[in-house]
Amino acid sequence: MFRILVPLLVASSGVWGQAASGNYADCGDLAPNQADLVGTWASGTGAVQTGPNFVNPLNFSFSYPQTTGISYSFTTDGFFEEAWYRFNSNGSNPNCIQGVIQWQHGTYCPLANGSIVLNPFAPDGRQQVQDPCSPVSNIIQQFNATTLLNTWQLNNDPQWGTQLLLFQFDDSPLSPMYQFANPPVMLPTQVLTPNVTNGQQLNAARSTASISPMLTILVGVVAGGLGLATCL
Repeated sequence: MFRILVPLLVASSGVWGQAASGNYADCGDLAPNQADLVGTWASGTGAVQTGPNFVNPLNFSFSYPQTTGISYSFTTDGFFEEAWYRFNSNGSNPNCIQGVIQWQHGTYCPLANGSIVLNPFAPDGRQQVQDPCSPVSNIIQQFNATTLLNTWQLNNDPQWGTQLLLFQFDDSPLSPMYQFANPPVMLPTQVLTPNVTNGQQLNAARSTASISPMLTILVGVVAGGLGLATCL
């Protein structure tokens, strides 16, 4: 039995994920079709992918992709990794587009009803929020959110091949993903930063060098179109 808690993060297109709690003792082995989950999956052209080219949790840093997207990796022995990069619009101030990039890894638990629970290694998760109109515009912090994937399915795309759809707790789908690697590309499947405390954060320098290039371009385009001055 799962008890749905508060949303992890509300973005312009809805909830990213949902925290869940419960008894995971009934976590079972991979069913035959769940073995098809193994590999690294990414949305779009694969600009966002899990692995060492996306994040370094040891020094609280991200390598920003050229475009937004999501990526998930799964192993045969029950480990997962996820990578997200997206923008949140600001209806009251279009010049203040917020960029959010996040990563976590841990173990995953297939349930008998077809759902999957992602249980992250709590100290290792990282999230960076960039808000060019905030007094502190570039915050990197420890991030930890257990996620319930209500269901999932594989489809055959005639152009891109096998397509993976993951559905959130409310059955809303994440962006379609395609397999880019098998075996999966991931960081070591163990706790990497055991001494990081819950919510620990680092405020990066407020400069254009610390703002993702894509966010800088977006803010400039929006500001230019509206005749506004940027606040980067």
